[in-house]
Amino acid sequence: MEKLKDFDIQVYKLAIKQHEYEYTVNSDFFSNFEGELVESGEVKIQLLLDKRENLLELNFDFSGFLDLISDRSLEPFQYPIDINKKLLYKYGEEEQELEEDVFVITKNTQVINVGHFIYETIALQIPLKKLHPDEIEEDEEHNEYVYIDDAEEDIKEEEEKIDPRWEALKKLNKKK
Repeated sequence: MEKLKDFDIQVYKLAIKQHEYEYTVNSDFFSNFEGELVESGEVKIQLLLDKRENLLELNFDFSGFLDLISDRSLEPFQYPIDINKKLLYKYGEEEQELEEDVFVITKNTQVINVGHFIYETIALQIPLKKLHPDEIEEDEEHNEYVYIDDAEEDIKEEEEKIDPRWEALKKLNKKK
């Protein structure tokens, strides 16, 4: 993908210190990926890359908005994005993914591309239920849960079904 070359970082040439990068992604960026998870919006990314002897630590700060359409009213709205993510690249013998945000790269790796990571991070911020901000309060009112404990109901029923003989004994007990 030629357009994602803007997100290449030449790690081989970097000195051992902190480096700052700034990216802005919009609908042109989102059109480079298949699927329709994210189609438009504008997100600014501040990247602080800390190169050390044995690893690269990348701290991303995402802020901006995505243009979404409400699932209920089909009204367009802007969904705010404001997140921080951390990504680690450790040096090792062979390239592999250890965890979701920890990768192993070789010492000979010259370029890493953060474009896919940026897209995936933004795409994962989209809620399953896309509601216009005006509809959220309405939805919360209708989704109230009421907890009913069966044990409490059983106790109340037992109290109501007192044997008349016990009732007579309780009266005698109260007279004393």
